[in-house]
Amino acid sequence: MPVTSEDQFSLEFTSEPDFISTARLFAGAAARYYGCDEDAVQDVKIAVSEACTNAVKAHDNALISTPVRVLVRPSGDRVEFKVVDAGGGFQHEGNGGGRPVDAEALLESGIGLQIIQALFPDTEVAPNSEGGTTVRFSVQRAG
Repeated sequence: MPVTSEDQFSLEFTSEPDFISTARLFAGAAARYYGCDEDAVQDVKIAVSEACTNAVKAHDNALISTPVRVLVRPSGDRVEFKVVDAGGGFQHEGNGGGRPVDAEALLESGIGLQIIQALFPDTEVAPNSEGGTTVRFSVQRAG
């Protein structure tokens, strides 16, 4: 069955650490579905796991229960992955009445983003309309 640009997968999960492994498995399955090679699938799983870990921490810090979302869609000869949170990001202390960000959480977040950027140089991290952060990266589909 040919993949069209209208195909898209999405996963929403409560911001609990137990669901990060589900997001990782979801992203790996979607990467395989869209024709990524196995090395790329493994890299996607690592990147999504890191992004989701940051998202869960941001939600915990902001004391919110909005779901974290993982979106996957084809884009030409690439597959685009987005992890979307509403946690305000670690750069904003006291997000929405949440707890102040501690230095260790900020360091862990930075390391996770560095890992994602090392795996996928086109990684973009930006504020979103939900008051949180979107991490976006793409991977080449196998020829």
